[in-house]
Amino acid sequence: MDARIQLLAFVFLNQVLTTAIWWVAGTWLGMSRKAARHWMVAGLANGTGLTLTVVNGGWRNTSQMLLAGVLVALGCISLRRGMQGFLRIRHTDGIHCLLLLGLGVFNLAVCGPMGWRVAGMVTGGLIASWVLWACARETFNPIRQEFNLGVARTHNALMGSTIAVFVGVALTAVFPDWRWPWFKLNPEAGQFALVFACVSLAICSSGLLMYFVVMRLVHRLEHLSHHDALTGLLNRRAIELLLDREVQRLQRFGETFTVLMVDIDHFKRINDRMGHAAGDAVLCAVAQTLQAQAREVDRVARYGGEEFCVLLPHTEHEGAIQAAERLRDAVTQISIPWDDQVISVTVSTGMACAIDTKEHLRSLLRRADEALYRAKAEGRNRVVVSETTQKCVA
Repeated sequence: MDARIQLLAFVFLNQVLTTAIWWVAGTWLGMSRKAARHWMVAGLANGTGLTLTVVNGGWRNTSQMLLAGVLVALGCISLRRGMQGFLRIRHTDGIHCLLLLGLGVFNLAVCGPMGWRVAGMVTGGLIASWVLWACARETFNPIRQEFNLGVARTHNALMGSTIAVFVGVALTAVFPDWRWPWFKLNPEAGQFALVFACVSLAICSSGLLMYFVVMRLVHRLEHLSHHDALTGLLNRRAIELLLDREVQRLQRFGETFTVLMVDIDHFKRINDRMGHAAGDAVLCAVAQTLQAQAREVDRVARYGGEEFCVLLPHTEHEGAIQAAERLRDAVTQISIPWDDQVISVTVSTGMACAIDTKEHLRSLLRRADEALYRAKAEGRNRVVVSETTQKCVA
């Protein structure tokens, strides 16, 4: 099979696969729809531009190469625009429109009639290179923060390699008679090598972009599996895992901690009189207050219904009582406007300190629950300490 046909098949297959991947991801799977649309345009533009450099003697065809330069610049701009949307960084649509419009006018309206193939190719390569450089510069820190340093460096390496290829194309066009390293066999083989390098880099770039999308989805699923959908706090499963780790630290290193079980007083009345929407508003308000008043090392979770669990690491009796009273007092200050009324709530708290290295987590939680029931029975809006804890402290 002719090498040109093989290269065209390679370019076409990459273009079809890339377009299909982003169409499915954005349309059917709902994964980063706006970014996927921009990346689909980037794949189509780059694939079409590379095809023009191969078909009908494209390298020497002035009109085809000028149009290819515009399409490749459009692909790079779409790639950057997709990254800006995906990473939620400042958009630069104005400069993108000016660059693309200026290149289109210069290549198609000036260079085409004048036969300035090299000038148009170099201009398109410079614009595409600048866009990729700007993309690498502005996305490095966001990628590093969301993923890791290695991924950010890999992304920049791909951008840098693509810029190097564009520089190679520009040098080849400006100095066609020089014996460049990629022209060791013959000029046609060198041109094919440059196109092949572009397609290979496009495949690697698409793979990295898909990695971004999939890993963000994985992180979101992990977040949902450990957090309550309504309040955004940790859920019961997540807090019990953290409590189990604290028990292990207590057993190994003697690091004490405290558990608070916090329950909203008369919550059923709010649901019955004002509706479940009002109850949800109360839950969210209490959750936000508990989270805001907790220390950075503390962990707050929605344990179930209107009950919350607060983990206080490295905290013993006196410090835990102060923390529990601070949380209780903060909740009493809440005023939740609802229709023509204002909802005020209080909470009852049961406290259990983990001091005994032989005590199991189940026993610790039972003590905290028993203290909570006593707080309810004694009139609510109070903090009650587990009797076993009091005996241990005494």
